[in-house]
Amino acid sequence: MSTPTMAKPRLLVPVRDDSHRYTLDGRPLLGVTSVIHTVLRSPQLEEWFKRTGMQADVIRDEAAAFGSSIHSALAAHARGERLLPLDLPPEWWKTVEAGRRWIDENLDEIYAVEETVASARYGYAGTPDLYGRRVGRKLPVLVDFKTTRDLYWSHRFQLSAYRKAAAETYGDRPAERIVLLFSKDEPGKVTPHILTHHDADFAGWGYCLGLYGVMATGVKS
Repeated sequence: MSTPTMAKPRLLVPVRDDSHRYTLDGRPLLGVTSVIHTVLRSPQLEEWFKRTGMQADVIRDEAAAFGSSIHSALAAHARGERLLPLDLPPEWWKTVEAGRRWIDENLDEIYAVEETVASARYGYAGTPDLYGRRVGRKLPVLVDFKTTRDLYWSHRFQLSAYRKAAAETYGDRPAERIVLLFSKDEPGKVTPHILTHHDADFAGWGYCLGLYGVMATGVKS
């Protein structure tokens, strides 16, 4: 099935520069991922650094290359672009193909691909991977690609922030949220996680915003 891509008009038009800084009508906005990466530390990541020792940099760089390749290839497919032959390992191509199949089989419409959304009310912005509508559903859906081993709290908070921002940006009803996990160690495996605890996750995002503000301001004794 070919997934149609259609532009959706935006009520808010946030801007992201080359340094991933966001503005809305000239007003600086906080970046969702910057807030989360500053506030949250992953116990799994800490343990991983301990286990891998001096190999950590090499493994991290390969994982980053894998994640970047998957994101780029699936974004191109979602836009309806023909994928050029990429210099990727065969096992990575299996993962790309699995992601393409998931998009084609599960999304009826794609409204935006890597388009910035913003919340004027809360003063932040971010860039979801996909915004569209699932097969047989009326509500819009946000889809984000992740190449981590597990689903983390940071993913839930991130998509919760995007959900609020997308509603403001497009004037839509609040969206469904799906995290697609792609495993580097299991080629061709894609695991969708449909997130449902919207209020709890947005509360978690609110705590992240508040703590980030404290950390950015500094506390004097």
